[in-house]
Amino acid sequence: MAGQMDSNPSKWLGAPLEQLPTPALTLDQAKVRRNAERMRERCQALGLRLRPHVKTHKTLEGAALATGGGQGGIAVSTLAEARFFAAGGFQDILYAYPLPAGRMQDCLSLAQQLQNFQVLLDSPEGLALLRQHPLPAGKRWHVWLKLDCGNGRAGVRPTDPQAMSLARAIAQEAPEEVALVGVYAHCGNTYGCQDVPAVEGIARGTATAVVDFVTQLRAAGVSCPQASIGSTPSCSHPVPEMSLLTEVHPGNYLFYDLQQSQLGSCQLEDVAIRVLTRVIGHYPHRKQLLVDCGWVGLSLHGRDQAPFGCAAIEGHPELRLVGLTQEHGQVEAIDGRLDFESFPLGSILALIPFHACATAAMHPVYYVHAKGKVVELWHPVRGW
Repeated sequence: MAGQMDSNPSKWLGAPLEQLPTPALTLDQAKVRRNAERMRERCQALGLRLRPHVKTHKTLEGAALATGGGQGGIAVSTLAEARFFAAGGFQDILYAYPLPAGRMQDCLSLAQQLQNFQVLLDSPEGLALLRQHPLPAGKRWHVWLKLDCGNGRAGVRPTDPQAMSLARAIAQEAPEEVALVGVYAHCGNTYGCQDVPAVEGIARGTATAVVDFVTQLRAAGVSCPQASIGSTPSCSHPVPEMSLLTEVHPGNYLFYDLQQSQLGSCQLEDVAIRVLTRVIGHYPHRKQLLVDCGWVGLSLHGRDQAPFGCAAIEGHPELRLVGLTQEHGQVEAIDGRLDFESFPLGSILALIPFHACATAAMHPVYYVHAKGKVVELWHPVRGW
């Protein structure tokens, strides 16, 4: 991964950004804080609890900002994240991933350690797995039923009869062992939208489907206290129907990225993440610059997305990142007239990644800056 050559990143505290070893993932402190505050304000305006998903940044510092400093409820994608945040003092953790049969001992340990460790189910087999691994007396498995409201990934469709029967079984089959906390849906299909009205349409449809399902459950005598949906696009432009939910779980918004700006979730100036890279070669015969950021410092996500591909080059709309190999990037001028004198060897370009989650996963440290200098180092958890 990018940055692993630096065994002592703390030496860069206080350093100007231009002195950092590249490729380097940098975060604008003011923008991260502002993005966190705006999402909390949106949720407060709708009367919703915010359960930030931490899968983008995977850091204690990011989670503290997202929860307003109170170590409130969070959602994680991996058990490594769950253990990391548990060790950091978070007690309300939703493992927002289909229950993995091969990792039940990890789940058992977390459920016994935490005040409120919660899991997702979308099948009777998942429920049977929990019942085969009961918790000690006085503790129950806290379960969210995962619904698929059009995203087409995990989850049971709310219109399928088995959704109602599974919810009933979770709530009533063994109430001394398992409790139904609520229903959970991810609006990942918002990432296929072309504009904000389309995003709002999916958010509206998902919220309505979830609320209707919970209403049916309650009418059938099945207790279901919580209802949650989420994605950064849907939560960046929340619709009134979302006020009927109890919580939302966006994640990417803390950083935002090029993709989110294209979806209308944010403006480009709201994007807090950059990858700094240095020019390491001039190749006039092919009219290209070579930079020291390859796909291991950026990811290949977005490479087929017009107009920028994997990243935009900040302050240089005339340039495009046209190629990435493992440790090299190739840059050209759109019009073919590259002024090499404007980009001497060693000069720094700032890349705005297409997908912050994928890019952040490539870096072992994030350099947080204010007024051009490094003021914090964030160290993300890695692994599964």
